[in-house]
Amino acid sequence: MAAGMLTKQATFNTAKFLNDVNDAAQGGVIVSLPAGAPSPAVSQDIPGDRIALDDATALALSDTTIGTLFGGVYMYVQTTAVTRLAGRGGIAFFKTADLGVAYKVYSDPDPSAAIPTHVAGVYISAPTSGNYCWIQVAGAASVQFDNAALTSAADGQYVSVKVSSGNAATLTYPADCGAATTNITVAALLGVACGLPSSTVISTVMLTRGTFCGRI
Repeated sequence: MAAGMLTKQATFNTAKFLNDVNDAAQGGVIVSLPAGAPSPAVSQDIPGDRIALDDATALALSDTTIGTLFGGVYMYVQTTAVTRLAGRGGIAFFKTADLGVAYKVYSDPDPSAAIPTHVAGVYISAPTSGNYCWIQVAGAASVQFDNAALTSAADGQYVSVKVSSGNAATLTYPADCGAATTNITVAALLGVACGLPSSTVISTVMLTRGTFCGRI
């Protein structure tokens, strides 16, 4: 890949659609070759890979029975769930201990539900815990909002991860809109609401947080 490129421009893509990828093995396939045979030159997905899609390409890579993808930046990661499900629109978190070691995300808030500020991106599907998938880290994204009443439901309001020590309203970790500005809500910022967000449903958010650290 040429020096200075932000993203990997070609993807192995183990499923026809990006939001169908749910690889049990890294890259989705294990290739066994006879002893002495040269390794084939392939472009296989590696955790940390990022791809940039325009709207037309994102739509073409969308399994619309799951959801429609928009133009933006997507990242290939391994995901783990403990108490929360990894579901479409839910928040994906990283752990400090993994930085520089592995490109892993978690559906459980980190460092805690009261300080859910280690935001990696947004799930575009419901991958199996331990498997590899794509999450969205920049662009217009479909985000799950909390089942409880939102602080505000105005177009253009800032959207942050739901901050609550006892937040159990949704199975996937959700977002809030227009929450009071504190050092925690600023650190948990996702982006800006596009249209009128509503509790209990998935709504569009323009992610302005920036891209989660990935492989260049």
